[in-house]
Amino acid sequence: MPHKFPSNPRFELSKNLRIGILLGGNSSERKISLRSGRAVDQALRGIGYHSVKIDPRSPQRMQSLLSRIDVAFIALHGQGGEDGTVQKLLTRKNIPYIGSDVHASRRAFDKCQAKKIFRKNGVPTPPFTLVTAKNWKSRLRGFPTPFVIKPLCEGSSIGVFFVEDFAKCAEKIRKALKGYGMLLAEKKIIGREFTVGILGDRALPVVELKPKRSFYDYRAKYTSGMTDYLVPAPISKKIAKRIQAAGLSAHQALGLRDFSRVDIMLDEKNRPFVLEANSIPGFTALSLLPKAARAAGISFEDLCCRLVHAAWKRSNGKISQSKGFNRG
Repeated sequence: MPHKFPSNPRFELSKNLRIGILLGGNSSERKISLRSGRAVDQALRGIGYHSVKIDPRSPQRMQSLLSRIDVAFIALHGQGGEDGTVQKLLTRKNIPYIGSDVHASRRAFDKCQAKKIFRKNGVPTPPFTLVTAKNWKSRLRGFPTPFVIKPLCEGSSIGVFFVEDFAKCAEKIRKALKGYGMLLAEKKIIGREFTVGILGDRALPVVELKPKRSFYDYRAKYTSGMTDYLVPAPISKKIAKRIQAAGLSAHQALGLRDFSRVDIMLDEKNRPFVLEANSIPGFTALSLLPKAARAAGISFEDLCCRLVHAAWKRSNGKISQSKGFNRG
């Protein structure tokens, strides 16, 4: 069952709770993860909680600190953080953590698997095909252009590019396959771009993205001023509900919990198409889930508290009195 968040979780969480913030890691999204984790750490410390930053890049320190925390706040993006790896470790150590479990994390992280689940559950998603070094020419030569090429297990639009002319992009596709092994080809939806945050069992206000580049790529996502964010999106209530319903359906179909952020395109007929769901969305100053939460009247500090509360409740609200670490 989805976790129903209290109206003000700060009053239910003990200030003795020791929160480990997992950040950094070894994925291609390390820099963004560090920014997310630092923002969370600053927010929790600012309202009086004990928190410590834990970077998996330092395994010995990580193991030591994990033995002394009550709850893990996962701010790891990409491989190692969203693919079920750290969730499996924390489950084995019996440490409650925010967000989705091992299996749901894996489902969401693999774009092809996620889209198969969307299709099976009636969640609208663009047509797609999986290509390999052996079949890419035969599959893509007849795939209607324009289409998008995506690595199966990357985030932040890393490795993503558009194909307007197959012949002209053939060499680029071949090189991408050499690096990634398999790729997802997805029909490009012409229209407006949105994202919807999910918190508990609730869809947050819809955010419209207007990048100042050809699409919402890594630079547009993480460079201040490169994208305009319209929160809430300037759309009718009817369309907003349609987008929110698609986002919530994607979240539920994958079995995600606590929170996620679902990326959606709205075509020229105002039909929503789910692109993907992010099980550990960003927590930086430019990140979209905090923007949506703020539009719903939830501050960044309270958003962090709500997520910690959800993990804490799964452990029956137990706090070990024997654990401890310095706040420095």
